[in-house]
This record gives sequence, C-alpha cells and structure tokens, in this order.
Amino acid sequence: SYGSTPTLSNGSSGAAVKRLQRALTAALATTVAIDGLFGPNTTAAVKQYQSSRSLTADGIVGPNTWNALQTGK
Repeated sequence: SYGSTPTLSNGSSGAAVKRLQRALTAALATTVAIDGLFGPNTTAAVKQYQSSRSLTADGIVGPNTWNALQTGK
C-alpha cells in the first residue's frame, strides 16, 4: 500500500485502486478482486476494514484509511 495516497471512492479506477485492493486482500485475509475498479465489492471491503480499525466506515479511502493500511494498524 506504499506510494501515493489519493482519495479513492466508488467509481475510482487505476493503479492506486489496484494497490488498495492488494492491501485490503492482505489486511482482511480475504480475496478482493484486483481489477483496478472501485466498485461495490471494493466499497464493502473498505467499510469492513475501516470498521475493524475503528475508523469512520464511509467507504472512502482518505488519509486516515491510507495511514492505517500503510502502518498496519
């Protein structure tokens, strides 16, 4: 998950989304499709991750979510 930390949400796409999906797969010990498309399944995984880390579970990947993913907290 290291690298740039753009704000990502449903409808986002590209390399940063793939990086997010790989990080979520590792952090949640579940499979998140690594297709570079931030759709309903990625949104659900983000919310699950955010809830598990006591973050606001809004499905939007901003600074706090990136920080948690990058530090493993």
